[in-house]
Amino acid sequence: MLLKCPNCGSQIRMTTPDLRDKIVTYFCLGCDKIVRLDLVSDEIQTSSATTRPPVAHASRILVVDDAASFLRIAEHLLNQEGYVVITAHDGMDALKKITDEHPDVILLDLFMPKMSGFEVLRALKTNSHYKSFKNIPVLVTSGTYNQAEGQLLHDLGASGFISKESIPEFLAYRIKRLLERPEKTA
Repeated sequence: MLLKCPNCGSQIRMTTPDLRDKIVTYFCLGCDKIVRLDLVSDEIQTSSATTRPPVAHASRILVVDDAASFLRIAEHLLNQEGYVVITAHDGMDALKKITDEHPDVILLDLFMPKMSGFEVLRALKTNSHYKSFKNIPVLVTSGTYNQAEGQLLHDLGASGFISKESIPEFLAYRIKRLLERPEKTA
């Protein structure tokens, strides 16, 4: 699918999204800004374009990290796969966005100011205020990993771990796998 950036007009090539929403956010490399693309009105018709069924709901991914550069990279990678990306800069912001935005998957950094990823997981999985969100799959990310943390993450209900260095190669695959998993019952 070929789209036109509404901000700078540059062409954006995106794999044909399997979405139910017609609006996606995308990090445009042409203007270096996050833009909202309308998959219907911003599409550039080409001779190879096919008629697609109406666009419906896109999976919503909450990316939580205190590093703006990591948020941009993750958002870019996930937007290319057709996901709607929501970002949060710390754990407290994450909990607010979870209740406001109802993401389908959470990508959660472990070490952040104000509230760590461990604390977010604990609140999400044990606090009665978040009981309707405790089955959201949480993929934890960090630049470092040790076995003791891995066991704690498992005990807190994390769905998996991905190192930051493997994000470019495996993030989209891991998110897709989490979305394909049958829902766990509480």
